[in-house]
Amino acid sequence: MKLKNISLIALFTTLLSLNAAADEVITTDGARLLGEITLIDKGTITLKTNYAGTLQIKQDQVASFSTDGARVVRLESGTVMAGPVESSGGGKLKIKSQDGVLETSTAKIAASWSPDAEDPQVARNRREWRYDASLDLAGRRGNVDKFRLGTNLNAKLKGPNDTLAFFFQYEEAEEAGLETENRITGGTSYESFFSKVLGWYARTELEKDEIDNIDMRSSTAAGLSFRLINKDNQSLIARSGIGYRYTSFSNGAVNESNATIDFGLAHNYEFKDLFVMNNDLTFVPAVDDFSNYRMVHDSGIEVPLGSSKNWKIRMGIMNEYVSETAALEKLDTTYYTRMIYSWR
Repeated sequence: MKLKNISLIALFTTLLSLNAAADEVITTDGARLLGEITLIDKGTITLKTNYAGTLQIKQDQVASFSTDGARVVRLESGTVMAGPVESSGGGKLKIKSQDGVLETSTAKIAASWSPDAEDPQVARNRREWRYDASLDLAGRRGNVDKFRLGTNLNAKLKGPNDTLAFFFQYEEAEEAGLETENRITGGTSYESFFSKVLGWYARTELEKDEIDNIDMRSSTAAGLSFRLINKDNQSLIARSGIGYRYTSFSNGAVNESNATIDFGLAHNYEFKDLFVMNNDLTFVPAVDDFSNYRMVHDSGIEVPLGSSKNWKIRMGIMNEYVSETAALEKLDTTYYTRMIYSWR
């Protein structure tokens, strides 16, 4: 009997110590949630629990919270303090630092993070390089021998409001012993936004395509960018500008040279950690003749491989249509599956 009582007391003491060591979130409807507050950012409190995994609670649904250990807190006013956070009732909070005690409210906290972590706003505003390399290799032997090789290299210096990008692509394919694709493309672009919606861009691209008898195609454009959607998981950018296109052919055809108007759409959508969808469309008509145009469309879905943050597969389709050209075909359509390795 005594042993049983001792066991119950020990269990009760353990539960009390676990509760005492936990951060606490009190919602506006009176719910009391225990766990570890790992981050407060963009109006959301992230609470890591042992009983329900990681919870994301809207900050306007939280009456108060408290932390067992020290947290760095940044207020809407810009004030930054580090120390434990306590609830003082009536929706008020006390932040205890070495310099004193500050009383505030949940609504006035812009962000909070662990002392060994970084202000999420600083991390978002940092410009950093991002790289990816992909390989598309396919072959088949049977009634018709087929072979295809595609490589892509991309580098981006990306910040919250600007992006500098470089790219290189190579494609080669054979069918029944005949070469069906042999193209090299490379280019660079820069885009910068000076307001939430409005920005500017400039891009240039060089291309060589032996199958279409293109010795060199040079495309340059610059203009205005319009950020129509700008969310954490989705963006939509429209572009409009002017440019110049020059094409020289290897089969003796007359070279093409046109001033152009440049239209573009770029859409990106990220669905949690399951997949990323990208859609890009450019439409470039000649200034003096809108029926003379080049249109390029590329849509694909990127899916991570297991829990890896570096490896992923991209499946998509790319269409290129040139309305007036000395090349043999006006439309090139490519279905592809690429293995991509990304790093920073």
